Amino acid sequence: MKTTFASYLYDKKYSEHTIKVYLIKNDRFMAWLQEQGIKAARIDYKRLLQYVKFLHTKKYKRASINGELNAIKQYFDYLVNESYRTDNPAKGLVVKGEQKKVLYNLLSSDILEDLYYSYPTDHKNSFIQASLQRDKVLLGFMVYQGITAQEVCNLQEEHVVLMRGKIIIPSTRKSNSRELELKSWQVLELQHYQQHVRAYLLNYSRTTQNEEQFFYGSKPQINGIITRIIKRVKKYNGEIRNHNHIRSSVIVNWMKQYDDLRKVQYLAGHKHITSTEKYVQDDLENLHEIVNNFHPLH
Repeated sequence: MKTTFASYLYDKKYSEHTIKVYLIKNDRFMAWLQEQGIKAARIDYKRLLQYVKFLHTKKYKRASINGELNAIKQYFDYLVNESYRTDNPAKGLVVKGEQKKVLYNLLSSDILEDLYYSYPTDHKNSFIQASLQRDKVLLGFMVYQGITAQEVCNLQEEHVVLMRGKIIIPSTRKSNSRELELKSWQVLELQHYQQHVRAYLLNYSRTTQNEEQFFYGSKPQINGIITRIIKRVKKYNGEIRNHNHIRSSVIVNWMKQYDDLRKVQYLAGHKHITSTEKYVQDDLENLHEIVNNFHPLH
């Protein structure tokens, strides 16, 4: 039994307000299609750009046009889901001039792995050595699971399930929870951290606060740890900019590995697929060429 576009959006956990807005925008698009004698199941990318031009003639601002496109993207995803189409012609379409998160100098999986393996943990001072061992565990979560700073703060001991080789990353206000696989070499470091390092650092800090946290500390303290990690890895790889640079690289590498937006959306913990679309590297690399060849706005 075929579902409606509204039901599709409900299933995707969009809010009532967002669904209402998307339906209004889609009705506007459908009215234009009818006037042009075009069927939604047949429209291609170039014809879709004519709708962008139409909105421009109606004095829509760039941000508003991109809002219309976001709704249309969801509608085409719905058509694909219902087997009315095999592609989404609006995928990656953004009006030129809109501020967009263009990603440069991304790090390959090999470079990210080298960051982990090259991270030093030996030191003659036992506290510093324990801190470095903790930092390497955290770096592993950054380069293999793409964990965010807030997720690090929320991570508790029960979320790291070594017997299953899994980590359960808890949800935050901005991200969904997910269960991800640990690399086999992470498990060894994690075992040592759980059995020795974690308790040592807790005793050293002489605090009973946040004992369930996997990495002890307030958000400012966790941010400080991440800043020190980034500063250290920069010493042997000057391309590293910050934590977000690492996470963006991880997500784009997932894109290349899986070629599945929904899969990457889950791995990254994105609440909405539009957040994941920003990391479609082919679209980002070809954005200027696409605009110059076809885009009606300059």
